[in-house]
Amino acid sequence: MSTHSTGRAAGSIVPWFGAVLVLQLAHAFAAASALDAPHSLQLVHDVAGWGSGVLAVAGTFAAARSFVPGDYLRKVWGGLAAGAFLSLVSTALRSYWLHAVPDVPFTQSPLLPLRMGVVVLANVCTTYALILLAMTYRQSGLQPPSSFRSNALWAGTAIAALAVGLPVLATEVRHLGADSAATMSAVISLASTLADMTTILLVAPILSVAYMLRGGRLAWVWWAMGVSGAMWLFYDARGWLAPLLPGDAAQSAELLRTLRTSGLVLLGLAGWLQRTALAPRQAPAAGPEVQTHAGMS
Repeated sequence: MSTHSTGRAAGSIVPWFGAVLVLQLAHAFAAASALDAPHSLQLVHDVAGWGSGVLAVAGTFAAARSFVPGDYLRKVWGGLAAGAFLSLVSTALRSYWLHAVPDVPFTQSPLLPLRMGVVVLANVCTTYALILLAMTYRQSGLQPPSSFRSNALWAGTAIAALAVGLPVLATEVRHLGADSAATMSAVISLASTLADMTTILLVAPILSVAYMLRGGRLAWVWWAMGVSGAMWLFYDARGWLAPLLPGDAAQSAELLRTLRTSGLVLLGLAGWLQRTALAPRQAPAAGPEVQTHAGMS
């Protein structure tokens, strides 16, 4: 791919990533404006959850439909689409309870067991799909060569996954068996944490392939997936990152919680870019000189 075409491709993709940034900033600004009003803050997260969830479902389903049944990547995007859809169902359950019974915490809702099952299944689908995605380079023969940079990236993501996940796992395991509500909440947290640890760990091979494919149309799919995983890293680390930030730790945690928007929207964007990358390119129209020459030959 020439430098000119590479620059043109990069220019065409910038508005999409810019739109993700705008959505992220909008969620963060709205959350910051509602930090002193707990119910309003819940509504902000609710609206953002619906918006980002719908975009994630739309993008991943679009990517899955781009492949024929039985195709390896159809399994990948089908799993991601299923995970995104189930995540949206989880959002719908919480949203319903928030609006129907706003004064009662969701942990006391009879919908909690249903949400537990939905969240566990969503994380299983997403983790399975991401493992398949990280193995795509082996299926296609595009195995990135081992280097100091790639090994350092692997080590860094492994350390990050352990640093983010182990404290949460240790805390939630102690909640198992306390009572039914605490146990179900712990199962939800454990499933989400284990899946997110896997996602963080898989950032290394995903970004390695993205770097190797730099300049290609598929590179942006991998970059979007990799950055999405990085957003989940900071989202999951909000428990210990928040006290390190200036200001109130609880409010900082709520602001870091808005990174869920970027994580989901980037997943949807990756799916849409996958679909776009498979679309046939239109041949450039012949100029007047070419047409005249062709007519005279």
